[in-house]
Parts: sequence; C-alpha cells; structure tokens
Amino acid sequence: MIKLAAWNVRGLNSVGHQEAVVQLVREHGIQFLGLIETRVGQVNVQRTRAHLLRNWSWFDDYTGPGGRIWIAWNSLEVGVEVLRVETQLIHCQVTNKRTHTDCLITVVYGECSLILRRELWAGILSLADEVPEEPWLLLGDFNTVLDSSEVYGRAANTGASMEEFRATIAALDLVHLPCTGCPFTWHNCSEGSRSLLKRLDRMVVNEMWLVK
Repeated sequence: MIKLAAWNVRGLNSVGHQEAVVQLVREHGIQFLGLIETRVGQVNVQRTRAHLLRNWSWFDDYTGPGGRIWIAWNSLEVGVEVLRVETQLIHCQVTNKRTHTDCLITVVYGECSLILRRELWAGILSLADEVPEEPWLLLGDFNTVLDSSEVYGRAANTGASMEEFRATIAALDLVHLPCTGCPFTWHNCSEGSRSLLKRLDRMVVNEMWLVK
C-alpha cells in the first residue's frame, strides 16, 4: 500500500510549520499527503511550496477561503488523478507505480457548522456509488466526533453531529483504522475547567481496503 498522511497544519505561512511538514515526510517516507487549513493566500501558493516538497506534484482547491485542502504526492512513486473536488473534500484515484495497484483516497476537511457539514455527508454518500469494488480510504479533519468518548473536558453539545456522522459511516459500512498515541487530535488551547479535547481527525476505510 501507499504511505500517506493528512495533517491540519493550522497555517503553512511560517517557516516552522513548513519545516515540520518536510520532516514528517522524510521521517515516515510519506508518498501522498493531504494538508488541511493551510491559510495560504492563492497569490502566495508558489512561494510557499518552494519551501516544502519541491520535486512533488500538487493540487489545491481555492473555491473556498484560504486553500482549505491541498494534496501533494511524490510523482516518482505514485500517480494521482483527481476525480472530484468539493468545498469539504478532494477525491482522487492513486496508483502505486511500483506495484501497479490503484486505490481511492478522499481527503476531508469538514466545516465547523453542523448545517454545512451535511453537504460533506451528502458528498461522501454520493461517492459510494463510484467505488463499489475499489479500495477506498477517507482521511482528514471531519470536525466532529463519533461518540462521547472522543470528547474530554467541559461539556459540549455534539449529539446531532455525532448521530449524522455515525449514520454516514454505517450507511457505507466504513471501518475506523486504529490509532496509537494520544486519542485526541484537537485542543481549544484553554486550561482548567475550560479545557476541551476532541478527536476530530481520523482514517476510515471500506472492506475492499482491508482485503487488499
């Protein structure tokens, strides 16, 4: 399979964040990368990428503000064909050039709004008709949790959001890949009684991904 990652970098304009991306790729041998919430203005895209993975191929979507999702890949090792672009996802077919095998990868960055995230769920459900026999992985920041165990800290009203997320996952028979380390991927940067942690980032796959 392909070595891949997605990261909500919360801005790529600083040298420190750019160096962290390069280090991530080098340390883990990443071949396909989703970068979320880049906050890079469209006029600064080329200048920013000059400090990143210079020999890689890139695709971005600026239909939304601030370059919500970028994808990058090592074109010596993998080929990428972008199949669909929406405000909250980029869906593509990825080919491992060494093994000549294909898979489908969807990089996700969900909106903060419950109402707007319904467009994401609808988009994911519509993709399912296109991938019945293909290994499919969805990864990124879904901006919601799956259940209350993925929230730690002060109370948060996540009931309706959790139900809609679970319903989407169940409708497609998707499986959550296990993770190691801290189970929470987001913190509100507050302390004491106001502190709140959530697991907003994850990878989910279909059965074909597990089989192959």
